[in-house]
Amino acid sequence: MEVQQLRHFLAAVRFGNIARAAEETYISQSGLSRSIKSLETRLGVNLLIRGPHGVEPTAFGLALVDRAQIILNEVARAQTLIREINAGDVGEVTLGATHNYAFRVLPQVIAAFNARRPGVRINVTTSSFPDLVERLKLGQLDFALVLLGPLERGSELSVEELGESEARVVARAGHPLVESVRVSNAELAAARWAMLDSQSLQQKFEAFFDARQEATPRQVLKTNSIVLLKKLVLGMDALTVLPADMVEAELASGEFKVIQSETPADHSRAGLIFRGRLSIHANEVVNLIRANYREAQAL
Repeated sequence: MEVQQLRHFLAAVRFGNIARAAEETYISQSGLSRSIKSLETRLGVNLLIRGPHGVEPTAFGLALVDRAQIILNEVARAQTLIREINAGDVGEVTLGATHNYAFRVLPQVIAAFNARRPGVRINVTTSSFPDLVERLKLGQLDFALVLLGPLERGSELSVEELGESEARVVARAGHPLVESVRVSNAELAAARWAMLDSQSLQQKFEAFFDARQEATPRQVLKTNSIVLLKKLVLGMDALTVLPADMVEAELASGEFKVIQSETPADHSRAGLIFRGRLSIHANEVVNLIRANYREAQAL
């Protein structure tokens, strides 16, 4: 099985058309067809169903698609690693981050890394925890910085916890509950909420009210955008719960006020998720992230 054969096969699946796949991979139609046929012969199965209007993968082809993409991603990563070793200061790092950490941690980390390695490009994908986990499994990312959620048992991924952040219930300064000396759990349950769409956060939120025999509050917004969440809470009477370090600026300016109550999902865990060995530059970025968290915890 050759890498080029896998590229040709994936192109045919992606476009559903041999002519278009050949054009995109800079090979003749007959050459691409021979390449895929050779792969099928090697595997002893038909990977594509060929028809008058194009091609589509067989059950065997579908089974190969994800693994083939992983192989190609790993080949690309190996090539990047070799170039890094050879050139010393060129290459790229591809990482993922849940939206909260993309805004809070990565800007200063990327700036520090760029000052050291101006020739190395950093590619950042911001998404939800489940999506980043899937991208890691497919080899599309070197690592991810996330608000940790549950991983399935037997996962090939490894996790490094960076630390816990204490959360706060906050609202805009004019919210009716801001002036209360102590807000009851019943009042929390009756309030409107806007929340981050984090699996672990949502589970803790529901469990908090279940344990106190209160109905889970209605959420007027569920989003993976920390910017949108803050804007909405500042503009309407909705509560939210966020790690304290994510609302430092708004609390300092007086735009947000802490609600005096128990806190649903009172802690969140930040962490790194890896799949396989990191390249030299990816490891350097990870070390900068670790240092950032050590400094924050020392304050």
